[in-house]
Amino acid sequence: MTAAHPVPHRAPGRAPAGPDHPGQRGSAMLLIATLLVALLAGGGVALYLQLQGTKSAELVKASRTSFYCAEAGLASARSIIALNFATLPLVLDGDQTNDPPWYPIAGDIDTDTVNDYIVTVADNDDEVPPAVNDPTRDVDGQVFAVSRCTKNTEGSRQIVELLQIGGGTGHLYRNQSGGGAFNSGNKNQ
Repeated sequence: MTAAHPVPHRAPGRAPAGPDHPGQRGSAMLLIATLLVALLAGGGVALYLQLQGTKSAELVKASRTSFYCAEAGLASARSIIALNFATLPLVLDGDQTNDPPWYPIAGDIDTDTVNDYIVTVADNDDEVPPAVNDPTRDVDGQVFAVSRCTKNTEGSRQIVELLQIGGGTGHLYRNQSGGGAFNSGNKNQ
């Protein structure tokens, strides 16, 4: 009787693995490496998108904060501009050397002793044609107050408001303190 050598069992259609078949080595490792690279790439894309969303949210917050800062500048400047209406020709003349001490209007809203906003004044187009517009002279008692937030450099905002001060036509609210122009309450109490 001769000794029989055992035949290794293998699944039908598969080549036996081992030193006789070098083309089959590492195929599972290659598949796993490919899957890992794909997962890492997907994770990198997800991280990038999350960081961009966070950066976008920070810019929106900075822009909104800057907008509120500029609004605070307008709120404080309305009464100052109205009270100093007589010196507006010095402001509008374009010569900064003769500007009154109250101009430009700057203020601090967060008590860090650094100005957070600056408000300037500009004339509206108030000359009636055929006269040429003269930005150094006010005719109708209306000027633009331009408030810019200097606190936020990333999302600095500017607000322009047309103020009716002295002279002009139109209706003021008689029961509103300051004629409704200074956001300072009312006289209905």
